[in-house]
Amino acid sequence: MNLVDLVKGQLTPEVIGSLGSLIGANEAQTKTATAAAVPAMLSGLAKLAGTANGAGQLASALGGLDLGSLGNLAGMLGGSNASRMADKGGSLLGSLFGNSATSMIVETLASFLGIKSGIARSLMSYMAPVVLGQIASQFKGKSIDAQGVQSLFADQARNISAAMPAGLSLGDFTAPQLASKPAQGDRRVEHHREPEPSGFPSWLPWLILPLLGLGAYFLLNQPAAKKAEVVVDRTKVIERAPAAQVEPAATGLELPAELGDALKIGKDLTGLFGGLTTALGGVKDVATAEQAVPTLKDLGLTLEALKGSTAALPAAGKASIKDMVGANIGGIRSLVDTVMAIPGVGDLLGPYIRPMLDTLGALGL
Repeated sequence: MNLVDLVKGQLTPEVIGSLGSLIGANEAQTKTATAAAVPAMLSGLAKLAGTANGAGQLASALGGLDLGSLGNLAGMLGGSNASRMADKGGSLLGSLFGNSATSMIVETLASFLGIKSGIARSLMSYMAPVVLGQIASQFKGKSIDAQGVQSLFADQARNISAAMPAGLSLGDFTAPQLASKPAQGDRRVEHHREPEPSGFPSWLPWLILPLLGLGAYFLLNQPAAKKAEVVVDRTKVIERAPAAQVEPAATGLELPAELGDALKIGKDLTGLFGGLTTALGGVKDVATAEQAVPTLKDLGLTLEALKGSTAALPAAGKASIKDMVGANIGGIRSLVDTVMAIPGVGDLLGPYIRPMLDTLGALGL
């Protein structure tokens, strides 16, 4: 029995086609991506199962899967089922690996495949239930415990290693959220990760950088007679304020209208990302999730308005917004994965968060 082949056997042409449509890739690209994602995910799970705590955590997750619903992958990847499958996969990844380890796998996979991290994360979210479902199916009629999980991955170590494409490696991957927990033997371990602290995250100031690049493009292509003045003023502006606080009006420059529009949208998106981070960072249970609903509703309306404004931008402006969102949506997805893994919260907040992630994902593609 080869676990990698069993998982890949589930990826029929129909499933590959549906998956490609969901992540925005053609059939050849999707085949290449899944050929790397499957052994990469199994390798991460194998390392997780290398400790008693990790194996217990994995056993608990496997025992909670509905294998019947995974019997029709083509159906699960169609319509509203696809969104629920991605939510389930994202929650599983977040609860098993934690945010930092999940992001490490995503970034490694994205770098290897030459795709955006948002696409790699989406792919992993869709694939997680498939991979875990196939693992769970190996225990039909048996109790799933830590010892059994460790034994399975010990038997499959060679197959997983052989399936990893040349040049793809998770290196010293670890799941740090398990390191400090005492050994649990063969007991199933219930593990709950608290959301990341709320507040203004360190990555938000960098959202404006793609827009500054757009500004530089326009500035460098102005008439030569005006360029000298612009360079001096631009230097003063950069010395005077951090990148994320630069206002077009504060520079004294007559910027093209399309640049001003792009900068305003960028500023509004920065505020939206900050609002999402604060709202989701405060969710610790169902009660606090209910308190976050009004804010999420407002942010959803704001995002829809920004989507329309972005559609009206010229190509250069759209490209900057695309780079801005694509480079930073991973941070929001990681936080969402953590929050949605809290019991009862996924069903409550999913109807508000899923459409926002879909819209942001579209802006970042």
